Amino acid sequence: MLNKYKLYFLVLCFLLVSGAQFTPTYAENKDILTLATGSEKGVYYPLGQGIAEVAKKSNIKINVLSSQGSAENLYWVSNDKAQLCVAQSDTVYNAYNGLGRFTEKITNIQAIASLYTEAVHILIRNPLHIRKIEEFKGKRISIGPEGSGTESNALAILEAAGITSNEIQILHLNSDDSIKALNESKVDIIFFTSGYPSDVVKIMTQNKSVYFFEPNPEILQRLIDIYPFFVITTIPPGTYPNQDEDIAAVGVTALLISRNDLDNHLVYTITQAIFTNKTVIANYHRRGLDISLKSTFKGIAIPINDGAKQFYEEKGVYRKELYRKISMNYGLPALIILLFVIVIIKFKKVKFFFKKREIARVLVVLLLIWLVGSIVLYYSEHRINENYSNLLLAFWSGLINWINFGAKEPFTYTGRVTAITMTILGAGGITWFTATIASIFVHKKLMGGRRMIENMKNHYVIINWNNKGNGIIEQLRHPDLEIKPILIVTESKESPITFEYKHEDIQHIGNNGNPIDEALLRRANVHLAHSVIVLADDLDKPDTADAKTILIILAIREICNKSEEKRQVPVVAEILEPQKVKLAEFAGVLGNGVVEIVSSQRVSQNLLAQVAATPGLTKIYEDLLTFGKNTIEIFSHRVPSKFVGKSVDELFRWMMDLRGKNINIIPVAISHRERIYVNPSKSDINSIEDGDTLFAICDAKGDLKKLEGY
Repeated sequence: MLNKYKLYFLVLCFLLVSGAQFTPTYAENKDILTLATGSEKGVYYPLGQGIAEVAKKSNIKINVLSSQGSAENLYWVSNDKAQLCVAQSDTVYNAYNGLGRFTEKITNIQAIASLYTEAVHILIRNPLHIRKIEEFKGKRISIGPEGSGTESNALAILEAAGITSNEIQILHLNSDDSIKALNESKVDIIFFTSGYPSDVVKIMTQNKSVYFFEPNPEILQRLIDIYPFFVITTIPPGTYPNQDEDIAAVGVTALLISRNDLDNHLVYTITQAIFTNKTVIANYHRRGLDISLKSTFKGIAIPINDGAKQFYEEKGVYRKELYRKISMNYGLPALIILLFVIVIIKFKKVKFFFKKREIARVLVVLLLIWLVGSIVLYYSEHRINENYSNLLLAFWSGLINWINFGAKEPFTYTGRVTAITMTILGAGGITWFTATIASIFVHKKLMGGRRMIENMKNHYVIINWNNKGNGIIEQLRHPDLEIKPILIVTESKESPITFEYKHEDIQHIGNNGNPIDEALLRRANVHLAHSVIVLADDLDKPDTADAKTILIILAIREICNKSEEKRQVPVVAEILEPQKVKLAEFAGVLGNGVVEIVSSQRVSQNLLAQVAATPGLTKIYEDLLTFGKNTIEIFSHRVPSKFVGKSVDELFRWMMDLRGKNINIIPVAISHRERIYVNPSKSDINSIEDGDTLFAICDAKGDLKKLEGY
């Protein structure tokens, strides 16, 4: 019995050993790989030998196989006849997505690297004279062996041109047979996809038996629209015999592909060997020098092997590629538009500049035409036109083409329409700009440099002038305030505006030495003003100046009462003699409006007395009364609606609680029923009413507006 079990045990061990010996696993032989390439006279085969050579230095053995081309290579990799292959990006894309000749998807493949760009050489037999692709109809055309990348490219180009297989004679010839057919005049057109220079193409061109054909831009655009893996490339002069000029060609990229189950560390080692020894690969074919980390993702539209990805991450190019795609496709246009919107909306000076200055409007419109047009040109042209291959080039080329249409000619229909539109709008904008400049000079000549004021509204009006005028203008134009036009009204025709305050939005009108009358005030549109400041005329005696001020207040109120708007414009008036204050206030009441009277003498004497009694008040008053950086001011805003019907104490306690949340707003006063109560008590204001105004100390007026959100 025991011997029987011993026998079973020995048999089991034998089977296990036999299994291990006669059914080797892929993992145990992972350093013995097969690389499928292409024809021995092409680029893939010698390049594959170079890759095998550098892999050998890392103790990885690679057998290089010749093949019929990309499609066969991918089938071999899929079926594990090969573990690596070189294939065109278009064929790889079709195979992975089950398109074209691939009736079933090949999804067990991954990309390792983009090696170089291949050009689709289109060669026409001499002495045929073919200038348009439509003339291919009826011709004998070699499109490469069946299943080759050349066949795929040729069919795609012919399809984009609207040429069907019934309209041409298709010949599936390899490179040797194509040369033979050419010599025997049995072929008219030859398609050949290869890296350049190609030995096959060299043979064909050395005796001028063929010439190169360049697809027109419309065909290129259709190719890009239908097949996004195509790229535009240029074959430089001297690449082939008798070639004196650049040749524009459509191209694809040659990709190094692996099975998706290939060991990641193995792929990492191969990738590292390729990029650190490309000069060795170049000894087998010069296109090895084109292998670069900068272009390693070009044309890749399938997943990248994790082992290769690890190498790229270590070199920092994988993350850069992601950032590049995001920034170039989305980030940069969005940033440009966002910055432009912020500048227009956020910054009040720029907003005012844009709204009020004709030249600024023209320049902004021209800038928008350039920016928007260049972005459209980029997205319509970058795949097929090197002049628009990235946004920076697109902006430059768009500018050049804008100035001189056709200098950087777009290829696509959309691009051409955009360029024409930019040219037309640009010409109109430049004409507008020139006319604006001319009109400004003419207007200044005719109007003595003054701006028309008939349509002025929501502006500040300063009536009379003294040594306080420049300081008032400086404060009114501080960025903390909404900047508005300023109109100065004096008896004299001579403007009091000093050089540093000369600005299109600071204007002056005078009355040729006559006292300020109602007609001059109407011309100043005082009834449409944001507010009016009446200064004491420094050319008159105090009592005479105060009398003028009171008469001006009455005239302003009369104009407001007679206007269609019936709007009572706020008036701030300076009174020199304190005893005239009551009289001035009474004049405001008679005019059916509220006038705020400032007695310069009373203010100065009270200020001096308070500072003397309480040293240190000077700095506090300076901060409160001056708009400037790192200062605080008193601003007003409507009381938040949620406090209507509530007490002042509730409002003030709530605002003080906000200080714990870094909301630094200190309530000072409430305007209630046309009366202002400083630090009001319940006896002053029983409950807050709709329309009451809050006065508070804060950094900026916008801080008060935020209260509605808390």
